[in-house]
Amino acid sequence: MPAERPRVFLVTLQAVEAPGAPALTVLAFARADDEDAARAVAIADLEGLGWSDIAVARVGELVDWDALPNDFRSAVDTAVRFGCGLIIYDEP
Repeated sequence: MPAERPRVFLVTLQAVEAPGAPALTVLAFARADDEDAARAVAIADLEGLGWSDIAVARVGELVDWDALPNDFRSAVDTAVRFGCGLIIYDEP
């Protein structure tokens, strides 16, 4: 029997990387037990990197892992291994 996958949530956020910079969109893949915990994991990860003005736009659990686009897989793998994986869009 294959190992059960952990619960991973996609948290979409807006956050500021540096003072005076525009807010950027961040996709955070967070390993967590529920949506509230996923929000907390994503926010803590960004705060740990020095980001500010963090606002969560939406949260949803990954349910069809096979449907993930290839460019999301590395961030999801990082979330599974370390708790959170980020994709940062460099355009506001």
